[in-house]
Amino acid sequence: MYIPIAVPDQITYPGSDYYEIAVVEFRQQMHSDLPVATKLRGYVQLSTTVVPGSQVPLTNPDGTPILMPDGVTQALAVDAPAYLGPFVLAQKDVPVRVKFYNLLPTGAGGDLFIPVDTSVMGSGMGPLDMPGMPGMKASYTQNRATLHLHGGFSPWISDGTPHQWITPAGEDTVYPEGVSVYDVPDMPVSEPGTMTFYYTNQQSARLMFYHDHAYGITRLNVYAGEAAGYLISDSVEQSLIDAGIIPADQIPLVIQDKTFVPDNTVPITNMLGTFDSQLAFQDPTWDINIWGGPGELWYPHVYVPMQNPGDPSGMNGIGRWHYGPWFWPPTPVPYGPVANPYYAGPGNPMEPLLYPGVPSVSAPGEAFMDTPVVNGVAYPYIDVEPKAYRLRILNAADDRFFNLQMYLADPLATTFDGRLNTEVKLVPAIPTIGFPEGWPADGREGGVPDPATVGPSFIQIGTEGGFLPEPVVHAMQPIDWNMDMGTFDFGNLNKYTLMLGTAERADVIVDFSAYAGQTLILYNDCPAPSPASDPRQDYYTGRPDMTDGGGSEPVIAGFGPNTRTVMQIRVANTAPAAPFDVAALQAAWSALGVFQAAQNDIIIPQAAYGSAYGTTFPDMVSNIFDNSLTFTPIGATTPVTIPFQSKAIQDEMGEAYDHEYGRMAVQFGLELPKTQANQQTLLLYNYADPPTEIIKPSVVGTQIGSLGDGTQIWKITHNGVDVHTVHWHMFEVQLINRVAWDNNIRMTDPNELGWKETIRVNPLQDTIVALRPLMPNLPFELPNSVRLLDPTMPEGAVLKTQGVMDVTGEPVTITNHMVNYGWEYVWHCHILAHEEMDMMRVMSIVVPPQAPSNLAATIQGNRATLTWTDNSINETGFTIERATDPAFTVGLTTYTVGPDVTTYTDSRLANKVTYYYRVTANNVVGDTWVYAAPAVGFPTMTADSLPTNTVQVTR
Repeated sequence: MYIPIAVPDQITYPGSDYYEIAVVEFRQQMHSDLPVATKLRGYVQLSTTVVPGSQVPLTNPDGTPILMPDGVTQALAVDAPAYLGPFVLAQKDVPVRVKFYNLLPTGAGGDLFIPVDTSVMGSGMGPLDMPGMPGMKASYTQNRATLHLHGGFSPWISDGTPHQWITPAGEDTVYPEGVSVYDVPDMPVSEPGTMTFYYTNQQSARLMFYHDHAYGITRLNVYAGEAAGYLISDSVEQSLIDAGIIPADQIPLVIQDKTFVPDNTVPITNMLGTFDSQLAFQDPTWDINIWGGPGELWYPHVYVPMQNPGDPSGMNGIGRWHYGPWFWPPTPVPYGPVANPYYAGPGNPMEPLLYPGVPSVSAPGEAFMDTPVVNGVAYPYIDVEPKAYRLRILNAADDRFFNLQMYLADPLATTFDGRLNTEVKLVPAIPTIGFPEGWPADGREGGVPDPATVGPSFIQIGTEGGFLPEPVVHAMQPIDWNMDMGTFDFGNLNKYTLMLGTAERADVIVDFSAYAGQTLILYNDCPAPSPASDPRQDYYTGRPDMTDGGGSEPVIAGFGPNTRTVMQIRVANTAPAAPFDVAALQAAWSALGVFQAAQNDIIIPQAAYGSAYGTTFPDMVSNIFDNSLTFTPIGATTPVTIPFQSKAIQDEMGEAYDHEYGRMAVQFGLELPKTQANQQTLLLYNYADPPTEIIKPSVVGTQIGSLGDGTQIWKITHNGVDVHTVHWHMFEVQLINRVAWDNNIRMTDPNELGWKETIRVNPLQDTIVALRPLMPNLPFELPNSVRLLDPTMPEGAVLKTQGVMDVTGEPVTITNHMVNYGWEYVWHCHILAHEEMDMMRVMSIVVPPQAPSNLAATIQGNRATLTWTDNSINETGFTIERATDPAFTVGLTTYTVGPDVTTYTDSRLANKVTYYYRVTANNVVGDTWVYAAPAVGFPTMTADSLPTNTVQVTR
């Protein structure tokens, strides 16, 4: 298997790399033991006259031709569709332009081949009637798609946010595209079924990826294959390669997890009895006619509650997720428990009188799968030479985290079919002479890897934010937890090797020179969920039978399911290269000032950044009780104090839950600042609620704390149980520190220093991050994003009536109305199941309009008529200033007019008085709706243009 590399067209748009990329359905063999090539959705580069490539005729999995939007021409591709392709190679400051085609099947053929819960936001009914059926609302189709460049410094119209999806040209729908679809202004208007994107690449060298973000089906589209790699290079990186400081040979490793539909023909017998087939035992509700048979992708679709009132214990032995009406306090929902049609009396506690009234196809709390997939192959191997390589690792799983380690394969472990080197040797997790300090000795079931078999260290030089301040060497360390019961964040993960939450990346060097002729295993032992592991989700060789608790049968050597064994690495038995010189790397990193040369200056100078800048900085951390941070920015001599913006996460049932059905949910919100212990402080919001994150972008080159600066510091309070990977679109953040609620400071991991756009936020801690969005340099102007709060509901509809509060904690009723979101981006959890249970919020970037010009005045009697030229497309109005001195300090009066107005008449002139006028354009971003008192509503922010020329009149 291979991942195709995209071929740039550098002619059509001079100075840019241009690609035509389509999303299509295709099949690919993901493992030799699977009975079929698995049906997938993914990307392919289309042939053009400039880049014809191999001109592969594209066909759907059923053999029918894939047609271009004209409905006649068969689509041709540069290369055949392949999972995770085409991989885009970009250069810093060279824009990438994309024309995106949605070439998925239409009608019933366009339905997803994995279960879709239409109660999830944006995936069910919309606001419009079905044609010819008044009152019957049309539903959104399941073949919607978009592109989000994850980590991209992109203009908002090209960010691929949830409302920027399109459907295929031939789709019969009243919703052909999302409400926020805008074409790139200097590219041709897109025909139906297409849209255009512009990526600035004004970033340092780093690994990114592009994936789907369509409203309500992101988790499903990504799981089905809509993701691919994107790599930016720059001169700093190339100079390190040319000097031999870092290896030239690179290997991308995109790690995910999947589950495949099992056999449905051969009867099986296990500890619970005899069943018609493995599928009949594991998922008797799976419909192979709708979602596919053995070898196809499987996805959870039944909401199995943890509680069971019919059982003497009160709990469900095979339960997965909490259910609100059976929790404390019970959640008030319109669709609660219903009569169980399988109830046959009190003698069978497995079938209680009532069961949850959730949809029959119901989204899971999380989807942890049983099979690791690397670069589109389940349980792959790679061949390497005994030398150092640079591995570019991405966790592209929907929900699972990975704690990656590397161990020598156990040469004595033999599979029942005679294969060797498939396993990591595990030993009891007990105190043992010779074990390294910190090696787990907690008696955990299954044991821990034998430390005598540790493989090469990971030498990490970068993350998703580019190069680190200094290289970090990760020696092997099995997962471990904070077991100090005297600390408030007891139970959090505190030891690991290369920990990668969803969407995190690692740029690491691995030296295989000492392992010629040997086999290594890339190994994972991260709990799922994190940190509180469900042992049923941890598949390791020798694990006992868990079928009686809803788990799998015993895990045997060399076969899946197995989430510990990720990949086999076979090192050639040839003459090894010289060992990689880590000390030389570290010395060169500091001497050359790699971080300072490649990256924007960090916001908060902390001691850990001293070597990166060739100086010393003070220790700088935030305590649990702090509400601001005072520091001296790099290049400044005067300290600045920035108050915290208090944010919140809640994922505990009873406060955060699905307000229709009572299922588990996760929400962002606000933590009211400076409150006391006996006050309610947590305000939770859904994606469709008015924006609360409104941010002023910083002007490149301005000093932090100056007039042109928009720096913010967020203090994210996590009152919950899961580790969440929080991802910011458009910009990166600096992680200052974490702090437990008892004020135990949890310092930033060395490989989390520098810039990050995806950060692990731990429960019962506050996570403090600094952010400073910059304005990209664009060849065009952008409009504001102006849309309904909830585009899936009619204007004027009441969105929520319970539990919604404004930013002061006053209850409000929100009706669906238009809001100016400015440059609209989002921040969300990148556990995709959490994102789509509404753990996502809009971020509004407030951009000043272009200044009006050519102000002129004519006077007639006591009236002065002003005219000016409107040069902006994003103003919400204009402000006219009148004063009696040219500095506008005496007799200042202001008047306002709406957008697109270019004249104003002032009829209040006094005799023999000289007046001075000037005009500015204004952009008011945020929810300006007037809520009933005492509520104050939601925040807004105004950005003004520079003023026009000044005109003088005298009556």
